[in-house]
Amino acid sequence: MKTFRELYCEQRQIAHDRYEADLVRRCLHWRARPFYWLLGMNREYTSPDYDFVRSVGELRSRRQFRDEAAEYFYHTGNVGFLRKVLRLRVSSRRLQAIFDELIASGNSPEAYP
Repeated sequence: MKTFRELYCEQRQIAHDRYEADLVRRCLHWRARPFYWLLGMNREYTSPDYDFVRSVGELRSRRQFRDEAAEYFYHTGNVGFLRKVLRLRVSSRRLQAIFDELIASGNSPEAYP
């Protein structure tokens, strides 16, 4: 059974080393897109997003995703006005939609509950 990272890279036809940046860009809240490049200059600010995307890349089931999403929500760097109120961060719902679609199409139904 393939990991989400493998399925994503196959579908997008990208190298594995481009996975994180590509997926973060696709999963940003709309209002974050014009500003994220500037915020990205501060690695500490973007680390919760990249940590989340990196950990989701190793998953193989929907059940595991829920645990990772909860961890992202409570990540110590996932605080402050920009992230909580303005939502200048990754959308966990958008990531879940991409995840669910690829896991459902890439793995057999027996692979997840």
